[in-house]
Amino acid sequence: MSKVTAKYQVTIPVNVRKELGIVPGTEVDIAKEGQKYVLVVDPIETVRRKWRGRFRGGPTTMEYMDEVRGKIN
Repeated sequence: MSKVTAKYQVTIPVNVRKELGIVPGTEVDIAKEGQKYVLVVDPIETVRRKWRGRFRGGPTTMEYMDEVRGKIN
């Protein structure tokens, strides 16, 4: 079990760090799932994986910007 320090920091146990691949600089988040809070390792990669490939076949960024701003000739 971990304790919260006076600066509200928590030490992640060694076995958990190793299992999750957490090293200094790893991005983590804490998310609420039902009645629990969970540690999410590399939340940006999780979001990327969730949305990857969702917009294939749609307009490119430049096409979208031309549509929104009006095409400049």
